[in-house]
Amino acid sequence: MGRIFRKIKKQQIENYFSAVQEGLIEQKKKAGDDDKLTLALDSTSISSYANKLPNVERGRNKDEDNLPQINLLMLVESKSGLPIFYRTYDGNVPDVQTVRRVIADNSRLGIQNVVLVSDRGYSGTKNINDCLRNKVGFLFNMKCGVSGSLTQELIDEERLNLQDLNRRDWYTQVFQVTKKINWIYEPSPVKNQRSTKKTQETAELYWHIYFDRQIAENARQGLFERIDRVQEKIANGKALDENEQTLLEEVFEKHEKDDVVNYTVDNKKVDQKLRYKGYRVLVSDEISDARKAWCAYQERWIVEDTFKTLKSRFGCSRNRVSDNESLTGKTFVQFLATSIAMIVRTRLRKYSEECKKNSALPMVYDGDCRVLDSLNNVMQTRFCGGYYFGEIAGKRRKLFEALGVPVPDAEPEKEQDYEDEEETEF
Repeated sequence: MGRIFRKIKKQQIENYFSAVQEGLIEQKKKAGDDDKLTLALDSTSISSYANKLPNVERGRNKDEDNLPQINLLMLVESKSGLPIFYRTYDGNVPDVQTVRRVIADNSRLGIQNVVLVSDRGYSGTKNINDCLRNKVGFLFNMKCGVSGSLTQELIDEERLNLQDLNRRDWYTQVFQVTKKINWIYEPSPVKNQRSTKKTQETAELYWHIYFDRQIAENARQGLFERIDRVQEKIANGKALDENEQTLLEEVFEKHEKDDVVNYTVDNKKVDQKLRYKGYRVLVSDEISDARKAWCAYQERWIVEDTFKTLKSRFGCSRNRVSDNESLTGKTFVQFLATSIAMIVRTRLRKYSEECKKNSALPMVYDGDCRVLDSLNNVMQTRFCGGYYFGEIAGKRRKLFEALGVPVPDAEPEKEQDYEDEEETEF
């Protein structure tokens, strides 16, 4: 297999990316879809025993695996579920540092009119500025736990409004407020040169602030249970584990008297720890409606599902290659397999949703293997000069319809000659 993987070259992979993106844009044009491409951005870590691979480094492993790793970043088109791009990079590089390179990759591959949707690992002032400079749309989930940040300032300003039932959206079932802010940035920064009003520009950013009472209450109850366990262990003279020791230092006050040590809960510290629980802040230069922003962010589950498919279904949580050329080819094959699985899954999900809207009987998704087994049982009979298919009915027929594939006809058809067709090289 290693010899096969080594035959796959980087330029062929680049050609594949270009072909997929062109096809996606063409589909949008045919469908009359003028919206920008919404691309879910995320990364995962893939562990490796091969320390000689150039990108293998020790870093924050997202599966808590104590091995060196390579990071894998993907862009997935939210509507179709199609992964359109991936890239591997050093295992010790944090997520927040990858956005500038993603923008450069988009420019190199000619991907235009996009909105990047990412979680808190990618948010930050530098990345917002980079997106604005390069005319790349974005929807970032901002970190609420950074003390003194603009995010916390906005939450504190709107805290009372986010208790008002008139601010609760019936669709998302959360309280929401949108604030429009003039964001100042430097469009063409020069190294070692201070920014001035003459060189600065402003952009309107929409800061969508949400509050979910249930999440806040769950966080409160969870903290109380952890405090109870710490108090119980202290009372019984038992040793605390690492997490419990950290909590002891964060929310307890230590009292020493006559060589006796006691601990009491500091209510102010507890309140401060819970102060920003249940809040979410999404910032965008494109999406002005709070509900649309919430839904667009929720749809980024598709890239997380892609990684689950890659690592769990296809066993790609380990590289198991010894050289960089094999890694390049194997990663591409895994990417193709994941792409096919995600396309099938997304189309079946959308078909079921349409059935529910039309009060029709929805199709139950049995898993990738069952779907492929069902389609694999479609029989084709060949004869001199032609062929025909067996009968296709029931659930199998629904599968064809859901996948957007014409149902094969039982009538005989003539063999077509493909010898003169031009081959496409990737």
